[in-house]
Amino acid sequence: MSILSYSTDLSTAEPPAPLPAGPYPAEIVSATERTGGSGSKYLNVIFRISPSSYPADFTDGDPDGVEIHYNRIQTDDTGRNRFRMRQFLERIGVPTMGNRVDLNSLMGMTATVEITHQEYEGEQRAQIARVLAP
Repeated sequence: MSILSYSTDLSTAEPPAPLPAGPYPAEIVSATERTGGSGSKYLNVIFRISPSSYPADFTDGDPDGVEIHYNRIQTDDTGRNRFRMRQFLERIGVPTMGNRVDLNSLMGMTATVEITHQEYEGEQRAQIARVLAP
């Protein structure tokens, strides 16, 4: 089909309110290694915040939960990156660590994520400022 239909006139569409700033319990639903524009590698983790954790007055949230990407852990094998990975793994409750990280084993792990807002292309969006222990 080449015609898209919407429930309202697009000329009146407004951006939805972002998830309010603050700490939220979240679950990891995806973890993959990606390569950035400069060639450095990073961990792309998607956290899902359940609708049961939304503030009572937040009405713009997805009924299936809000998914937010966290891309602040570089994975290149350097001292700083190994330490940051260790901190991240401790905060999500990984019980044992060695010299390998199975990204599939991170699925379902939980943490508290601190949400802040950042403007992107004229729209306020929720972002993860940091990951904390649950």
